[in-house]
Amino acid sequence: MRRLMINADDFALTDGVCQGILQAMERGVVRATTAMTRPEGATGRITAHAAALSGRMGIHFQLTGGHPPCLPPEEVPSLVTAQGVFPRKRMDIGQVSADEIRREWRAQLDLLRSCGVSPSHMDTHHHVHKRPDVFPIYLETARELGIPARATNPAMAAALRAAGVPCADAFITGFFGEDLTTGRFLELVAAAFALLPGSAVVELMCHPGKNDAELSRISAYNQAREQEIAVLSSPEVRIGLGAMGVAVCGPEDIPRP
Repeated sequence: MRRLMINADDFALTDGVCQGILQAMERGVVRATTAMTRPEGATGRITAHAAALSGRMGIHFQLTGGHPPCLPPEEVPSLVTAQGVFPRKRMDIGQVSADEIRREWRAQLDLLRSCGVSPSHMDTHHHVHKRPDVFPIYLETARELGIPARATNPAMAAALRAAGVPCADAFITGFFGEDLTTGRFLELVAAAFALLPGSAVVELMCHPGKNDAELSRISAYNQAREQEIAVLSSPEVRIGLGAMGVAVCGPEDIPRP
């Protein structure tokens, strides 16, 4: 059986995002989520849902998003802007200190754990681990934690597996933006599995959420999150996956190397 782990990024970004992710998990095909700890109010949101999402909540490590770091800004100067916050986008990151990344991510991890979450898997906001100067810390962290980590391309997957880190066989990024239909979703899944063996596990990234006032204020990707909920909760998606012989799964089903 081919398996698909559908992960909702950005848990704890806003109340509405949490509500949308929970709806897509309860009524739809989403089976996992990764939580960010740096948005205002994030720890309260994570704590409120930690027990219900045990084994299904991972960590969404941040070096971007415009939020303040977990550590005091003066302790991680290479990671923050003049205003003492992370750059908004990956492209805005300058030269960074590996030690500062390591310590900041450890602080984010400790904060998540203090909310009652033992992370089941890991990834990063805006895929910052695609940067050559960040990936070694990402790999090191994944190896230490012993949990599945998101690989955004085959070379990254090979490097993670060589270090003993579990990861999916392929990663789908295309379910994002304006073309959010059940047909598009199923096309992306079919294309990902087309060249893989029958036992393959694929990860699909999504961003469902309710478009509350806070989300509209801080993110340009807002109304589309509502459409993601509709697609991910639709009977057509369940039927289509079944017709392809694809079962949805959670992080516990990511194979170990």
